[in-house]
Amino acid sequence: MSGYRAIALTASIPVFMQYLDATAINTALPAIAADLRVAPIDLNVAILAYQLALVVFIPLGGVLANRIGARNAFIASLLLFMLGAVASAMAWSLGTLVAARAVQGVGGAIMIPVSRLLVLRSAERHELISAMNWLVIPGIVGPLIGPALGGFLVSYASWHMIFLVNLPMALLGVVMSLWLVPDRRDEEGEVFDARGTVIVAILIVSLVIGLSGVTGQVAPAITIATLLVALATALLYLRHHRRTEAPIIDLTLWAIPSFRLSMLSGTLIRCLFGAHAFLLPLWFQLAMGFEAAKTGVMLAAGTVGVLVSRLVGGPLIARSHPRSVSVGGGIVFALSLFGTAFLRADLPLPLFYLLIFGQGFGLALAMLVIGPAAYVEVPAERMAAATGFYSTVQQLTLSLGVITGVWSLAAMRWLTHATPYDNRAYAGSMLLLALLALGAVMLNRRFEPEAIVSLRPVRAAR
Repeated sequence: MSGYRAIALTASIPVFMQYLDATAINTALPAIAADLRVAPIDLNVAILAYQLALVVFIPLGGVLANRIGARNAFIASLLLFMLGAVASAMAWSLGTLVAARAVQGVGGAIMIPVSRLLVLRSAERHELISAMNWLVIPGIVGPLIGPALGGFLVSYASWHMIFLVNLPMALLGVVMSLWLVPDRRDEEGEVFDARGTVIVAILIVSLVIGLSGVTGQVAPAITIATLLVALATALLYLRHHRRTEAPIIDLTLWAIPSFRLSMLSGTLIRCLFGAHAFLLPLWFQLAMGFEAAKTGVMLAAGTVGVLVSRLVGGPLIARSHPRSVSVGGGIVFALSLFGTAFLRADLPLPLFYLLIFGQGFGLALAMLVIGPAAYVEVPAERMAAATGFYSTVQQLTLSLGVITGVWSLAAMRWLTHATPYDNRAYAGSMLLLALLALGAVMLNRRFEPEAIVSLRPVRAAR
């Protein structure tokens, strides 16, 4: 195995761990809630703690890589993630689980930029596509087996094992890093907007806490206070942005039409997908009475849909306009959510698999265009800033997706006077998500054809 492949394989271990962990825990929510004696819906704060730590501390990865070296930062992130996983498995209350998940999130946040940095430094330009594939594939395999693994561990072992399976993988990553990854460092680090990073971190944390508190999970006074803090820090960042040469989030990129539309549409679709990924395991287990193992296997159909979209997406873009592909994917996603609203426990299982497959397929097909479309009009010298902006918002939507799920379920329970074990609240939530997905379709239709036609493969355009 050549140098860059060995390093990419090593760097792919934490990518696999993160996706496996994130998807497995959703299936285990009812079991964890029963053991900790809390309502399943309240466990969203544990998910949010991980995701918030992830988005807030991502800039720390680049700083550590410059200060102590990428290999050392990579090893530190693996050990921190492992420590958080062990603490999560040992959690005896919701509070201890939230704290442990936050520690895991810090480790995961460092992993994200450092893993990518290791791969980029190890490969020549003509090797980058191959190297990045080694890094991306585990991010597809993890969600494929995560729900099923989580379900089987809950049904036949214990929910604690979902976190403990990270231990051997983390240790393997440490050993491979020491063996295969050279300890190289940059003599000159990049300019780091420390003040802007702190402001953005406070803004994100206060915004998420405030938005999650709207449904009553946080005291009204705290909800109002955190929303006011979010507003104040947003205004403070606008002032900081005007006075800083290289701000951590370059808001002037918003003026680029394709970047703006990609951000809007991508954020909406990811929020909806995150909401449905949070709600489906609860619905299937609490209201329909399915076992965790059965639920996990069904949810894996969504990742199969993602894989299939990767296979057919390229040929579709080669034969159709990229905008048409993004619109078509959004329609499939919306229709699949709509159909899911009519599921009942006595319906044939193949129908469940088909609709969940359609959700994954439609989302991935739309994002196959929406993601790259963000960069088609961005000048080369601003590409790094655009990537940082996009990555931050992309991670933030993980938290917003969970909040969207909590909001939609709370709204439907209020409208239908349903209990957490009533199909009506979950079915109504899916209908609401389907309607919102049509909004993403309308955004996709606004992409300028001349701007994103460059996404079509050159060979096919001839």
